Amino acid sequence: MTVLFALSALAAAGCSAGRAAPPPAPVLPATAGPTPTASPADVDTLQLPITEYMLTAQQEAALKWLNAKKVAVCMQQYGFDVPVARAPVVSASDSIMFRRYGVTDPASVSTWGYHLPRREGKALQAALSSAENAVLLGRDAAGKPVTSSNGQAVPDGGCQGKANAELSELQSAGRGSNGAGAQLVGQTKGDSFAHSMADPRVQEAFGKWSECLRGGGFDAKSPVEAAENLPSMKELRPDADEIRMAQADVDCKARTNLVGIWFAVEADYQKGAIAQQPQAFGKLKAERDAQAARIDELVKGLTGR
Repeated sequence: MTVLFALSALAAAGCSAGRAAPPPAPVLPATAGPTPTASPADVDTLQLPITEYMLTAQQEAALKWLNAKKVAVCMQQYGFDVPVARAPVVSASDSIMFRRYGVTDPASVSTWGYHLPRREGKALQAALSSAENAVLLGRDAAGKPVTSSNGQAVPDGGCQGKANAELSELQSAGRGSNGAGAQLVGQTKGDSFAHSMADPRVQEAFGKWSECLRGGGFDAKSPVEAAENLPSMKELRPDADEIRMAQADVDCKARTNLVGIWFAVEADYQKGAIAQQPQAFGKLKAERDAQAARIDELVKGLTGR
C-alpha cells in the first residue's frame, strides 16, 4: 500500500497499546547491541531495521511512476493524453518514517499543521472527462462496465486495471502488497510500534513531551493523540490554532528528544523480531532485491536512461 501513516490509525494503535501490559523486552541478536539514542539534529536520517527488507522511498516512487506511465501509455491508444512526470518524483510520504512518530518537520507544520501535506490541483480522475474516466476505470459514471472506446476493446478494469495487472509481479514483497513478504513486514512494523508505545522509556518521554506542550498552552498525552480534538482537522486546511499547536509539538519533541528515544526503543524491538526469523527475513530480502532490480529495469526502459 501507499503507506501514509494516518494519525487516527496511530491513535487507535497507541491507545490500545497504552492499556496493555508492558511488552516483553526485545531479545537482541548477539551481534547487535542496543540502538544508540540519536540526537534531535539527526532524526531526519533515521532508518528502522525493517527498511533493510523494504523498497526504498525512491523505489516506492518509481513503482508509483511505472503505474502512472503504463496508464498514460494505455490511454494514448484510445486517443487520450494523460500527463505524467518524465521520471519518478520522491515525496516525503514514500518513506516509512513519514509521521511515524507524529509531526517532526518545522517547515511542513508551519503551513499544514497536522494536516497531511497535499499537492495543489485536482486528482487525475477528477480532471478527466467522462469518456476518459470510462477508459481509465473500465466503467461509466453509473458504474456500468465499458467494453469499447473509439472502436477498440477496453481492458477489464480499464487502463488502470491493466497497469495494475502488468505490475502485479512487483507486488509480492515490500510495502503495500498482499503477499507473505508484505504481511511479515506489516506485522513487524505494527508489533514494534505497539511495543514501543507501551515501553516505559517511551512512556516517560511522552510525559516530558506532554509537560513541555502544556507550557505552551496545549494539552495532549501522546503525539498520536495530539490532533484528535482539533476542530480544524475536519477542514481542508489548518487554522492558526492548529498550526501553533503543531509547531509547539515539533519544538517539544526536539527539546525532549522524544523521536530519538522512541526510535531507539522501536529499533530494538524490530531487531529482536528479525533475529527470531532469520530464514523468513533472508528470503524477504532476496525478494526485495529482485523486486528493486525489476523496477529499475522497467524505469530505464520507459525513460531511456
